[in-house]
Order: sequence, then structure tokens, then C-alpha cells
Amino acid sequence: MTTFYTSIIGLQVFSQDTTSRQLSTDGKTVILELRQTHLSGDKAYGLYHTAFLVPDRHSLGLVLNHFLVRGVSLEGAADHGYSEAIYLSDPEGNGIEIYHDKPVEQWDTRDNGQIIGVTEPMDAQSMLDQLTDIPEHFLLATGTRIGHVHLSVKNALASSLLYQKVFDLGDKMTIPSASWIASGNYHHHLAFNQWSGPYLKKHQEGTPGLGFLTIHIETPLLFSATLKKARLHGLAVLQEDSSSFTTEDEEGIRVKVILGQN
Repeated sequence: MTTFYTSIIGLQVFSQDTTSRQLSTDGKTVILELRQTHLSGDKAYGLYHTAFLVPDRHSLGLVLNHFLVRGVSLEGAADHGYSEAIYLSDPEGNGIEIYHDKPVEQWDTRDNGQIIGVTEPMDAQSMLDQLTDIPEHFLLATGTRIGHVHLSVKNALASSLLYQKVFDLGDKMTIPSASWIASGNYHHHLAFNQWSGPYLKKHQEGTPGLGFLTIHIETPLLFSATLKKARLHGLAVLQEDSSSFTTEDEEGIRVKVILGQN
């Protein structure tokens, strides 16, 4: 897995020990951690995809060119109105999206704050045509970060409402089978879908898939309020100290909340 995320995705190993690797694009900020497990797992709720946000369209073009040169198996590419995105999976079946955001002026932002997404063909050729000075050794652009996490759940609307209430997020777009929510004026930081049906198993700790996702909260007041709301709305609080706590929902999805900026 480390080889895939470094040689194919273009991340760099920031730190490591015998059972884990912390990956970065700048040598300073960890954006993905890989942890070794000897457990196997049945198909379960949890991660649908992790979405890496690159700084601009040129950066995404370099990603696409690299994938084509390496013969990487892609699952799709799309123009979502507010972004352009490439989709693939890692060797263990974890979904990956790599995308760039279009200028905010091009987003379909409604008066009620919703931001409507679409799924149309991506103009890959124009993205490749813009490229100049392609580096010999590919790396994800410095500044790449996790733009959003998309989760597979039993009931998308119920999960969306729960996370909106606990983390003070807004509904940006909801359809009967999926929901996209965000802080502020972004198109989505979290998404939920029920496309795998109602009969998957709860994700078990230590099995392949999403170990946890991390949310940073800037102020002690908001941190304390979020912890109270997590308990109020039925999330299990598995760990708690003065600067972090970890929740788990009914699908086994864990969120580590950390006080302070990333």
C-alpha cells in the first residue's frame, strides 16, 4: 500500500514505524496515515472515497498525465460543475478521488446556500493540452490536502442530519440516496450515500478500510460544544481528553476531533 500511495498517487513518507506510515506532500503536514492490519473484513459501511484536493487544474492535469503514462486503471472522471475529478481505487479497494475546484464564480450556488453538483464528462484533452514542463518524477502538488471524505452508510439522510447537528455543518445538496454537507460556503466536506444497500455490516475496528477521519476545531468553546452535541445525539465517545475526542456512529465510522488548526 505504501508503494501505491507514493509511486502512483504521489505522496511522500513523512514518518513511519513498524506498523504505520504517515504520508504528506510537503514534509510537514500528514494528510493520510496507513496502518497495517492482519485482519480481513467483509464488505462493510465506512469509506466510499477519500478525496485529495489539488491546488489547480494544471496540477490535476499532471496527475492525469502520470496515470496515463503509468497505465493506471481508472474508474472514471467527471465535471461536477464546481470541480473536475478523477476516480480510482487502491489495491485494497478503498476509493480515491483526486480533484481541483473551479473558481467559485462558476459554482451553481443558490440563495439558500445550497451548491448544486452535476456529473458530466470531463474535458480531459484540454486538461492535458495545457501541460508544459512535465516533471520527470511525479509528486502530488505541494498544498494538496483532503478536500472531503465520502462515506457509505445505511441511511444517507439520517447520517447527514446527524453530522450536521453534531458538527454544525450545512446541507449543500441532498437527493433521496445521497447527501453532501459542509462548513461555510464550500460544496462539501462530508458526503453520504446508501448506494450499497441496507444490509452491509458495521465496520469493525482494525479491519481494512477507514480507521478514522480527523476534524479540527479551532476554539475551546466550539470543541466543548461539539463534544456535548456528540453525546446528545447518540454518538459513542470512545476517547476523550482536553485536546481531542473520538466518536463512533452506528455504522462503525470513527471521527477524531482535535482542538486546534491542522
